[in-house]
Amino acid sequence: MDLKTLLSSLNDFAPLSFAESWDNVGLLVEPSPPHTVNTLFLTNDLTKEVMDEALQKKADLILSYHPPIFRPLKRITWETWKERLVIRALENRVAVYSPHTAYDAAPQGVNSWLAKGLGACTSHPIHPSTAASYPTGGTHRVEFNVNHTQDLEKVLSTVKAIAGVSVTSFSARSGDEEHTRVSLNCTQQALLQVVAFLSQNRQLYQKTEILSLEKNPKSVSWPCVLVLGAVS
Repeated sequence: MDLKTLLSSLNDFAPLSFAESWDNVGLLVEPSPPHTVNTLFLTNDLTKEVMDEALQKKADLILSYHPPIFRPLKRITWETWKERLVIRALENRVAVYSPHTAYDAAPQGVNSWLAKGLGACTSHPIHPSTAASYPTGGTHRVEFNVNHTQDLEKVLSTVKAIAGVSVTSFSARSGDEEHTRVSLNCTQQALLQVVAFLSQNRQLYQKTEILSLEKNPKSVSWPCVLVLGAVS
């Protein structure tokens, strides 16, 4: 896959505008184009040992959760370990990408995963993140998975036909299972129609999460109240 195409898919999953303003996210090291990615290497932190393994596995792109380049580099020499990482990446035509706080704030991202460890609860974002490509209007957000045995186009066309619904979707994985994660922002009236549709399909309905969007009177943004667990 071409690097630019892959980066577009990564941004669809977690827009970089979700990231905190102080963070350094996105494509940090880019070999001269065109650059084809056949092997994607995932890591939490890019260290010398991780780079050794990535090169051994002939990685074309390293996705490092934490950005290996955070503060500006004034020179690229062999003096520091971070500079050496950049040199080795470029010499071996390996791109480096970091999502960090964009993955934290993304729906079903790191923060949502951590919150689920608390059990059934309600959570409020301290500082809501937004993205132009992600639906933000409406009173409720409904999220569910569509696996490969289901007709994705039929599901999307049905929910898009409901007035008061905005739709986004992205590819995701749970364990060994690949699926499409669908997120709907909808009005109170549209919510009833969406739930009525989903309830007709047990596979969709039992994995549905409904988030109630609560307007902060002191802000123009829309934080959300997260209702953990499937609809029953």
